[in-house]
Parts: sequence; C-alpha cells; structure tokens
Amino acid sequence: MTVRGGSVFVGWVAVMAALVVAARLAPSAMWASIFDNLQWTFAFGGSAWLAWRGLAGARVIDRPLRIGLFAGALMIFAGQLVWMVQVASGWNPFPAPADAVFLLAPVAWAAGWLAALVRGLPRERLLPSLLDIGGAMSALMAAVLTLYFPSGADLAFGSLIVLALYPVLFLLAAGLAVLVVPALQLRPDRFHLLVLVGTTTYGLSWMHWNLLALEDALVPGSLFNAAFTLSAVLFGLGACRFRIEADLRGDECWRERTMAYLPLAAMALALLSLVLLFLRSGDDAGVAQRVIFACCLLALTLTTVRQTLVVGVLERLRNAENAILRNEAQMYRLANFDTLTELPNRRLFEDRLEHSLREAALSGGQVAVLLIDLDHFKQVNDTFGHRFGDRLLRETAMRLQSCLRSDATLARMGGDEFMVMVERMHSRTDVAALAQALLDRVDCPWADAAMAQQIVGASIGISLYPDDAANAVELIRNADSALNEAKSAGRGTYRFYIEAYTEVTRRKLELRNRLRLARPDLEFHVVYQPQYDALRNLVGLEALLRWTVDGAPVPPDEFIPIAEESGLIVAIGEWVLETTCRQILAWRAQGRWVPPVSVNVSARQLIEAEIAQRYAQIVHAAGVAAADLVLEVTETQLLEDRMLPSVEALSRAGFKLSMDDFGTGQSSLVKLKLLPITELKIDKAFVRDIATDAGDREICATIHALAITLGLEVVAEGVETEDQFELLVGMGCQRFQGWLFAPAMLPSAVSLPSEAAQLTAGSATAPAR
Repeated sequence: MTVRGGSVFVGWVAVMAALVVAARLAPSAMWASIFDNLQWTFAFGGSAWLAWRGLAGARVIDRPLRIGLFAGALMIFAGQLVWMVQVASGWNPFPAPADAVFLLAPVAWAAGWLAALVRGLPRERLLPSLLDIGGAMSALMAAVLTLYFPSGADLAFGSLIVLALYPVLFLLAAGLAVLVVPALQLRPDRFHLLVLVGTTTYGLSWMHWNLLALEDALVPGSLFNAAFTLSAVLFGLGACRFRIEADLRGDECWRERTMAYLPLAAMALALLSLVLLFLRSGDDAGVAQRVIFACCLLALTLTTVRQTLVVGVLERLRNAENAILRNEAQMYRLANFDTLTELPNRRLFEDRLEHSLREAALSGGQVAVLLIDLDHFKQVNDTFGHRFGDRLLRETAMRLQSCLRSDATLARMGGDEFMVMVERMHSRTDVAALAQALLDRVDCPWADAAMAQQIVGASIGISLYPDDAANAVELIRNADSALNEAKSAGRGTYRFYIEAYTEVTRRKLELRNRLRLARPDLEFHVVYQPQYDALRNLVGLEALLRWTVDGAPVPPDEFIPIAEESGLIVAIGEWVLETTCRQILAWRAQGRWVPPVSVNVSARQLIEAEIAQRYAQIVHAAGVAAADLVLEVTETQLLEDRMLPSVEALSRAGFKLSMDDFGTGQSSLVKLKLLPITELKIDKAFVRDIATDAGDREICATIHALAITLGLEVVAEGVETEDQFELLVGMGCQRFQGWLFAPAMLPSAVSLPSEAAQLTAGSATAPAR
C-alpha cells in the first residue's frame, strides 16, 4: 500500500471510529440508528474499495478468486445502500430486497474459493471436495436452524430459511477459505488469515443479529453493531493483499488429516443437531423441525456418498498397490532369475558370491566356484531345434540341483553355462567329488525319448577362495580358465584352476573311492619293523599298515590322511590291531619269543568314546594281553584335551602308550608329566641330520635328558647310518629303529628268537626292558 493509500486508510478508519462513538453518544435511538448505518456504509464501501485495489493488481492465477472477493464486498456495500433506502422510505419487510443482496456476498466469495479449488485440484479430487462442501453446508444449516428454532418457532418457512442462510453462507465461505489451504497445499499468511477472520466475523455477527431480532432485543448504537464494521475492515485489508502461494516445503500430514476428518466433522455436527432437535421438539413437529431433519439427512447422505467414494478409491489404491507389488516381484524375478530354468542369473549369483566371500573372509572359511558347460550343446540345437534345447537345459538344471546341498547356489550364467557356489568347503577332495557327481548326473540317459540316445556331457572348471582369487570377478574368471583347460583335455572332465591341484585332488578322490571299497584281507597287509637296543638286541616291533592297489603299493602318507578324513581309519585301525594280535599268536605258536609290538592310533580313533572298551575286547578275543601291545599316539594328538579321556581309558585297560613324533608339537611339561605314557619316540626329522647339524644334536640330547627326568624310555626313529647310531648311543638313548638295522618286513621275514634262546639270553644278561 502506498503512502497515499495508507493516508486514505487511516482517514477511513478514523471516520468509522468517530461514527461508532457518535452512535454510542447519540441522544436518541433515531440518531443512534443513523450513525450506525453511516458507519456500516463507510465500512462496507471502504472494504469494497480495498478489494477492488487487490483485483486491479492481481496475478492471473489469483484473478478468479480476486473477482469473487471483490464481488462479495461490493454486494455487501450494495445491500447496505438498499437497506438505507428501505429505512429512509419506512418500508422494511422481512425478507426484503436488501437481504437478497446481502446473501449474494457469501455466494460470490464461495464461488471465488470454488474457482480456486477447481483450478488447483485434480479432476479425481474435485467431486469428493464438492461432496465435503455440500455435507458441511447441510450440517451447518441444520445446526444454525437448531439454534434459531426456540426463538423462531412461529416464523414462516421462508423467513426462517433466510435467517439461517446468513450465518450458513458466510460460514460456508469461511470454511472454504480454510479448506483451500490443505486442498491446494497453500502457505497461509496474515492476509489470508484476515480474510478468514473477516468472513467468519460476518457470519457470527449476522447470526447474533438475527437472534437478537427474533427476541426483539436489538439496540441501536450498541457496541455489538461495530462488529460488522470490524468485519469489513479485516476483510478489506486481507482482500487487498492476499495471494495464492503454494507451500512446497511444508508438512503434508496435517493437510491430509484435515481433509480426511472434514466428512466426520460434518457427520458429527449433523448428529448433534438431530439430538438437539429431538430433545427440544414436542409432539407437534413443525416446518422448522422437518427442514432441520432434512438438512441432517442430506448431510449424512452426502458424507456417506463421500465415504463410499473413499472406500472405492482405497480399493482401487489397494488393487493398484497389489499390482505394483506383483510387478515389482515380477521385475525382481526378471532381473535376478533365468526365465527358462528359474535359476538365479549371473547378477544374483555374483551378489550372493560377494556376500559369501565377505563372510568367508571374516570366518576364515573357503568358497568353491564350479563353472559347468554342456558339451556339444550346439549340435543338439542344430539337430533337434531350440525347443528341444530348452527342454534339455531345464532338465539339466534339475539334475544339477539334485546333487547340491542346501548351502550351495546353482545359477544359469547364459547359454549352456551353469555355475555352482559351495560355501563352507571342507577340502579340495570334497569339491572334486561334487564335480564328479555333477558330471555323472549330466551323463545319464535323458528323459526325452527323442534325445535318450544322445550323449550330452559336461566340462567343469573349478576356482577356490582364497587359494586362487580374492574377489568374485577373479574367481569366476579363473573358473572359466580352468573350464577351458577341461575342454582342451578332451571334455567330460573337471579341472582346478591350478593344474597341480587337479592331479593331486583327482588322485585323492580316486584313492578315497578305492579305499571305501577296499577288501582288507586282499588289499591290506601289515609289515613289522624291528626295534633294537644299544647292543643290537631285538627289543620291539612296530606294526605298519600297507595297501596295494592293482599290484602297486600306495604310500602310507597318501592313504592314511584320506582314511582319517573319511572316518574309515576307525575300522582300518581295528583291523590292524586284530591282524597284529593274530600274528603274535602265530609267532608264539611257532615257539618264537615276541617282544612288545607297537600299533599306531590316529586322532580320529581317539575321538571315539568307546575305543578303550573296543580295543580291550579285540585283544581279549584274540587271547593276547594288553601289555603285549604299545599304542603309539602322536605328540599333537596327545596334547589335545578332548583326546585325554580316551588315552587315560586305554592306559587303565592295560595298554602301554608311546608318544610318537616327539618334538614336532608344542609339549606342555605339566601335561607331559601327567600323561600315562612309558616312552618317547624322537621324530626322524631330528635324527636325519644329527651327524652334521649341531642344532639337531642339541634337540636330541635335550629330549633324552627330559625323558630320563620323567622316567621314560627313548626310541630314536629313522636311524640309517653308523654315525647317527653312535651319537645317539653316546647320548644314552636306549632303543633304535631304522634302515640301519632292518626295514619294515613281512611277518615271515621277521627273525625272532625262540622262547628257549630268549630265556637263556635273559638269564645271562639283565632284561632290556
């Protein structure tokens, strides 16, 4: 507002204030009425002038609303002029022409707000908004009529309706001014608030005026009459400067709640009006009661229709949401799964592989990746067509999946390539066994009769984490390189990324399969290596297992670890013990003297809780005393706490215990003192270089000194030269075993003295043990 406009506004307010004071101080009711009408005329005229100024400077977006605001203010000013003509002429009926003009003002305002809503609301929200407005108007009409009803019960129907329309229409316009904020997401300012307060004050003022008129309590010059003037001033100020401004950064939650609760508010107001109507009505229901009831019924009907639309919208939204969820699920499957085999595709497989590698890095585990490629698949497509090729791929996927554990992932990488990821891999041998099982499964006859005679094999490339690569990309690339090697080798086989591992693993896998099917009486045999004292007298034997496959011997360091991994060592160990016991009896039956025989016991056997009871039963059934046997357990196994119960149980059963490979572990002197052992065997690794390595000599001397302190005998393994023998004798070592004296030999080659000769030798010399 300019300086000139501000001066005019101040003068306008001053004139109205003076007229209000003049009406209060008027000497008579006639002069008070004249001053009241003058202040209203100035107020309504100035309000229309301010609204016109706002329309003149309005933006295009504000123009429909500005026109409504100006038209409404102009109608109030025109109605005031008509009212003054009526008063001056002495013709003042009710309803009168002035009432019609006055009531056009809130209609113009409401039309302006509706125009703003129509321009700003989407089409799908327009009908619900109109229903909300209609329901609110009907409920408001019923509430106002309920208030008028006690005082205007004798009024005609038309008069009662006009009385009610004054507050209803003005408050409707005010309600639209409120609803336009959440509906159009506007940012309300002080000018919007002035328009709202001015419109509301108009409606409340006319409601109170009409109630006073019905009770014949109107007083010219009263302070209440200035409420119309105040309403005009507030409305005019707001209409002059109000602009539609969208609030893009505001919180939408309260706006949505406002629109959602409006039908409920209309319903509550209608129900309250009905309650008041029935409480106040008598037996004779007049026109006013019927109108109130009709308004309440209309309000409830409109809100019900509105809620029905909401339910329909919610149902459509729910259906749309379900469709979106289905589409999302379908899109997820299309993005992450192969449509032909329904297996994970490359993308999902690589994601899972990355996750597994992160877990393996934290836990120190291993992950295996197997890349599978069907051999001669192109020929199948060329011969039978792509439809048969697709059926073959689907059946291949099912076959491969049937071979996998729950922690393995099978994916189709594209074309005829599949990939398997195995988590928590235990050994290369297990991976090789899985690869062979996959190859065998693919190589079976096909279910399709047309392809049953076709040979469609596969080749597999294997890459391992962390041995071959540190990330998923390198693992897959290395598996592809290994696959190419498998194809170059003639197809129908598997290859590890490192060729040496392929041969070693293949050898171990073959040995494990042969070992599982081995017949001990035909393929296994036990040989015996003698032990001697410093005078080269025989003092003991060690039973050693040997295995022959297709006439070729298999080194013990190859098949013994495989037997331990597979658990076959338990049965094999018992067979060795039984065979040794039978051999002892056979020698004795020949009149031979048999020294104590040592038998090796593995860690896998010691885990068995009933090993002591089982071994005792074997020697008892064979007729051999437990003291005739020495059970050799490696140092590392003896020091494990979980092995101690079995070791102690074997000692209680009467077996002598020997600590084999002493010096290769990390012995605790406290445990060594408490263990029920009778001898230590110095590992051959220390004996081998004893003649040339001072460190090894010191180690052997220390072991011997420790054994003497603990009251244990010492057996030196791997003695192959006289120099080694002489050095060990010089240290005080009592027993020796190695190729210098004798290799491991068959029972028939073992030279044992007769019982009589041994008794004679024993009477001439002190016993060796």
